[in-house]
Amino acid sequence: MNARILELFMKENDAWDDMITRQKKEIPNLERMISSIFDGKNFQDEEITSNVNHLKSEMQAQETCMTNIKEELAKQQDFLASEKRGNSYPVHTLLSQNALRERIRNAERQFLDLKCNYLNYLANTL
Repeated sequence: MNARILELFMKENDAWDDMITRQKKEIPNLERMISSIFDGKNFQDEEITSNVNHLKSEMQAQETCMTNIKEELAKQQDFLASEKRGNSYPVHTLLSQNALRERIRNAERQFLDLKCNYLNYLANTL
């Protein structure tokens, strides 16, 4: 595969990794915010408690998903580096990059949906 294309893939992966790192850092802040608002208060409404617990579990699932994707990004970067050294499998490279790109886009959508639902819930509850 063309070395220039491999370099572009590696830069793309670095950008994705940076984005995931920034988003992943937001999750603990969101958890702390919701905990400071709802934990320790005696809510009689089971629905509020259930919704808060659901949001927290979704945040943890998202964090796990992002950790897995960061691991996949690291593996892909290693694979691309080996491709640059001449261990070339162009079709496999393109397919693996496209598959990873799609997983990252899905994770990004999930994160944005989670954050939107979280902020809407807070706005409607408080």
